[in-house]
Amino acid sequence: MMEKETAFKYIILEFQNQKLPKIHMRDYVLPKTDKILTIIGVWRSGKTYFLYQQIRDLLNQGITKDRIVYINFEDDRLFPIKLLDMNSFLDAYFSLYPNNKKVQKYLFFDEIQVVSRWELFIRRLYDKEDVKIYLTGSSSKISFQEISTELRGRTIPITFYPLNFKEFLHFHNIILKGNLKYSDQRYQVKKYFDEYLYEGGFPEVVISEHLKSEILHTYYEMIVYRDLVERYSIRNTLALKYIIKYLLTNIGNIFSINKYYNILHQQIKISKETLIEYVGYLIETNFIFLLPYFSYSVKQQQVNPKKVYCIDNGLRNNVAFSFSKDEGRLAENLVFLYLVKKYKEVFYWKSKNEIDFVVLLPKNGVKLINVSYSDEELSQREFKGFEEFKKKFPDKKYEALIITKNKEGYRNQVKFKPLWEWVLDI
Repeated sequence: MMEKETAFKYIILEFQNQKLPKIHMRDYVLPKTDKILTIIGVWRSGKTYFLYQQIRDLLNQGITKDRIVYINFEDDRLFPIKLLDMNSFLDAYFSLYPNNKKVQKYLFFDEIQVVSRWELFIRRLYDKEDVKIYLTGSSSKISFQEISTELRGRTIPITFYPLNFKEFLHFHNIILKGNLKYSDQRYQVKKYFDEYLYEGGFPEVVISEHLKSEILHTYYEMIVYRDLVERYSIRNTLALKYIIKYLLTNIGNIFSINKYYNILHQQIKISKETLIEYVGYLIETNFIFLLPYFSYSVKQQQVNPKKVYCIDNGLRNNVAFSFSKDEGRLAENLVFLYLVKKYKEVFYWKSKNEIDFVVLLPKNGVKLINVSYSDEELSQREFKGFEEFKKKFPDKKYEALIITKNKEGYRNQVKFKPLWEWVLDI
């Protein structure tokens, strides 16, 4: 077994002597801060290459490469690695670059959660050394709550998602022209959007010409067995898979634990408490999201059922039970992902009619959004929910939008816009 200091030296020098791989730009803009930046995201969403993007930016700013260190803690040369072994990292680096002791270093630690109690070393490093630290971790292994607790105000956590549509186009080497919707390029963009809507945004799936379904199925199995079963010591994997399939099949629908339990326990042996635990695990790992009901009453938010969405359309299609293309569900799920990335407070609302998304804005503003993704004429039902909401909450400043498949226009103070355009403009 290689000594840890020697292993770290090999890995540090290997990074110094290698060129960065080809990088596709991601849209994330990191805050300018001296705090630790912790990037947490679902498995295979592109976190490592985003670190490479930051490294390239530093090199372009004139930072010499010897002041930059990249370590992937899933490197087999470091296995097994313990907290005490982390001291060997500093010994290895300063033995290679003793003159850098008094200059700022940029440390990129990928998949840091591999090291048990890693936060103790990172806290000491941040407090004692002149360093700027970037961390990545799988959302299945590290939660935002754990990060905030363990690093105690020293970090800014950032949620990382699979590709958005602009990034998807970039991965296909598509450069958008001005006045897109009036140019011939819109036909090509709309064709790619249809692919994106069904295949999702995992980078490896996007760039692969073949075996997309097989790749997505591998991701699903890894999430189930590595991220859920192993982490939470789940014994009833049959029940877990039942629950996942049900939730993914029903994206965009209202989900009630009580009602689903009444269905599920007739099919398999499971307690209500176990069902609640398993759904909680899926939420903790950012695999599934539950959208709350809008109300000024916290109690009303808690007692009303929530709507279910998932991290990626491609992953959903690979697992869900479906006889149709489910365009409407996929469109609504995509809108949710865009909204939850941009806004802090997103809800749904329902009375006689439903509003798919209620987004709270500053200065008492609210954005109301319905998704009607079909070739049919817009039904009056799409507008009635807006009218009901305005009567219920007359003090709000409203924006109302219907996201469509192809229709664009304005009616009754409601704007409607095609989804492929909306995702490029938001």
